[in-house]
Amino acid sequence: MTISLDRPAYPPFEHVKPTEADLPFIKLGVVDLSRYVEGPEGLASRQALAADLEDAVSKQGFFFLEGHGYPQEQLEYLQAISQAILDLPLDQKTEYSAGAQVSEDDAVTDTSKFGAERGTGFKVRGYWGMQHGVRDQIEHYNWRNLLHPTICDGQTYPPLVRQHLPEVVDYISYLHYDVIRKLSSLFDIILEVPEGTFWSLCKVTPDVPDDSAGGFARAMLYNPMPEEDEKKTANTWLRGHSDASFLTFITSQPMASLQVRDYKDGQWKWVGYRENALVVNVADCLEFLSGSYFKSTIHRVVSPPDDQKGHRRLGFIYFSAFKPHVVVDPSTLKSPKLDRLGITKPASWDRITAREWEDRKVKTFGKKAINANEGDEPIPFYINGRAAERWHQLGK
Repeated sequence: MTISLDRPAYPPFEHVKPTEADLPFIKLGVVDLSRYVEGPEGLASRQALAADLEDAVSKQGFFFLEGHGYPQEQLEYLQAISQAILDLPLDQKTEYSAGAQVSEDDAVTDTSKFGAERGTGFKVRGYWGMQHGVRDQIEHYNWRNLLHPTICDGQTYPPLVRQHLPEVVDYISYLHYDVIRKLSSLFDIILEVPEGTFWSLCKVTPDVPDDSAGGFARAMLYNPMPEEDEKKTANTWLRGHSDASFLTFITSQPMASLQVRDYKDGQWKWVGYRENALVVNVADCLEFLSGSYFKSTIHRVVSPPDDQKGHRRLGFIYFSAFKPHVVVDPSTLKSPKLDRLGITKPASWDRITAREWEDRKVKTFGKKAINANEGDEPIPFYINGRAAERWHQLGK
């Protein structure tokens, strides 16, 4: 985490000021990783942290991660880099596209390609379909294989992206080898499995991605939608969904746009802002592995309140993933805690691995056939007996 004194200077991303609107913000748990103590002498501190984490992931599936240890100055520089990348000319974005220009042209059944949703490169505006013929106004750039040095270096990038690979690799490596390692040990405590169980599911063999955990990183820029499009989508910029893999890490932002569907009452509520914190959420594979004890919560992005309108929203995200061949069922863990709670694999769930779930689910996102309906909830569909989007609060 060494900061170069001669690094290029870019305009910082100008976040909006926190809103003064009276909005229903959801109360999320806080996990302060600075309280994590290694070794036998730190067991009591880790058990206390595990209790905080369990409360958060078993009730709402979202939490604020404080004390993560990554310098705020470097996170801000990473966002400045992200803004510079996402402001590159359209011809460069098209040349280095991660997939097709619209979601319908990225085949769900083509397992040889990740598509613009997850592939390395740009997703341009209008890729995803929404209600009433509206297309999204979101741009993003994805990085894959960041934990695999030879493969990462050998991929094709726009010059600006290649120039700043070290900063992106540094952040993702820190999240994986420090933050996720610590959170994995807390999950071991929660589910009463041997120490190292969860971390074994996150093992990385350098330059062997087919046998490695990891995931991918994303710089994501939300551009304001035209007023007429917002009316058609009920002010939704990104429809309600759950993430597919293990844990998602998002830089906390003052723009009041991210909403979660509250497990307690089924209502949409805003996620607040905590300076220097990360917003972390449970994704599907972790929910399945825990037999739905941990909650992969439906969330979405909406137009901000009036005192924040007219601005862009920028986030840097890490979608972490288990090793691809992990079977995402409770039987994989053999957890005494889940056994005591009577939690087992539902009879309707057919066997599926982490990779199979991610491949099949993510490519359906933004397809007209799924989203061409009234309301925010997509048309239901199932993958190996599991609902692709589980709107728990509606009893589904």
